[in-house]
Amino acid sequence: MFRALTAAAFVSIALLSSAVAQSSSSSPITFLVPYAPGGSADIVARMIGQRLQDKLHRPVVIDNRPGGSELIVTEALARSAPDGATIAILSNAVAINETLVPNRRFDLDKDLSPVARLIELPFALMVHPSVPARSVQDFLAYAKANPGKLNYGHLGQGSPHFFTMEWLKRSANLDIQAVPYKGAAPAYTALVANEVQVVASGLGAATPFLEAKKAIALAAFSSKRPSSQPDLPTIAEAGFPDFKLRSWMGIFVRNGTPSDIEQNLETQVLDTLNDPELKDRLDKLGLDLAPMRKKEFEGFVREEIKSWAEIVKATGSQADAGK
Repeated sequence: MFRALTAAAFVSIALLSSAVAQSSSSSPITFLVPYAPGGSADIVARMIGQRLQDKLHRPVVIDNRPGGSELIVTEALARSAPDGATIAILSNAVAINETLVPNRRFDLDKDLSPVARLIELPFALMVHPSVPARSVQDFLAYAKANPGKLNYGHLGQGSPHFFTMEWLKRSANLDIQAVPYKGAAPAYTALVANEVQVVASGLGAATPFLEAKKAIALAAFSSKRPSSQPDLPTIAEAGFPDFKLRSWMGIFVRNGTPSDIEQNLETQVLDTLNDPELKDRLDKLGLDLAPMRKKEFEGFVREEIKSWAEIVKATGSQADAGK
């Protein structure tokens, strides 16, 4: 009887383990997005998420949690279970927050694990058509002649959008007021509505507004002209050679996620970037594929933390995102 009961127990445990494994493999993956729907991060996450769903045979649920310059999503990921069931798309902001927000409730190195870099976003200086400027020189002249008249939209004090404009303001001695929004889409809506007159942001989500002439791109903040807009001059060409900024996005998971799960996710994510249809859609949105495998991406993030620390200190900005 004892042997029979023992055998039955082992069978029950085996069946339970199999059921748990099967449930885990088919349970949804929560894909955290730190900005509102319609922005570049949301667009990329939905493209990647759909293809991951097909590859992994698991539902991928997009969870938009805007605000806090990605702190809300970063903290949520840091508190998630280390099982690969929660992933996040994060950007430069995660590196900026390391210097900007000393009281953050997570440790990037201990709590998060970079999996793969996806894309780079050429940043551009964009204005409402009512602004009488079609070049950087015209814009600087108008802004200086009208101190305090212009507003610029940004995605929070930890965002590259904020620091790019603050750096430009400091470099050119401009008086332009900052107005925060919870994502690129709301910021572009405000720009089109003339609630703000200036935005420094990625060309991706701005493409429809630029094509409709509802917004005007004056210059790119990258070191070279964007491939999607080769006629757009760089800010360096206008006399600001130190500006060599490109925003990026990559996938992160909770640190401690089993290596086999993380490696599979890395492989599947990077494999999605080989999809010709995805490449074509990203290209039309002005988003550049810039894949990096885990090891290289980890080193890249460390260097980004150092680079943005210099910019944060140079602008003299103070954080309120973590309060």
